Amino acid sequence: MERLALWAGRVLAWAFPVIALMMGYEVIARYAFGAPTFWAHEIAGLIAATAFIFGGAYCMAEKSHMRVTLLTERLGPRAARAFEALALSCGIIFLTGLAVAMWGIVERSALKFAADGTWTPERSGTSWNTISPALLKVALLVGALLFLAVVIRQAIALLRR
Repeated sequence: MERLALWAGRVLAWAFPVIALMMGYEVIARYAFGAPTFWAHEIAGLIAATAFIFGGAYCMAEKSHMRVTLLTERLGPRAARAFEALALSCGIIFLTGLAVAMWGIVERSALKFAADGTWTPERSGTSWNTISPALLKVALLVGALLFLAVVIRQAIALLRR
């Protein structure tokens, strides 16, 4: 799971230069040619949000996630392990709750079907009217599950030490 989180983080890191290029194109098209795009803001938002969602799992797998070490640096290794176990336990509780809640949201947003069986996911309501809200909610569920898997893996490793 950690390798998957690291791979996803490295791949999605390339999303930010792509977003910068898209926004540059949008600005030039809008102000230089008076022809704004109908897609740039919606796609940039979807890409950025997805990259941020998977960023948590990436940082946790890389062990660069934010930590407050003021107490643990002053206490011994046993206390540091206890604080780490507490932090991982809180992460497991939070991410489990997030994943459970997101499943219900994904069901209502992305897993919607009309009476005739036609897929009718939530749409953006913009002029382009993409399914980006539904896709983003699925990405949040998958990102939360990946983050949870990384935290559980680190908790197991801590227990084995």
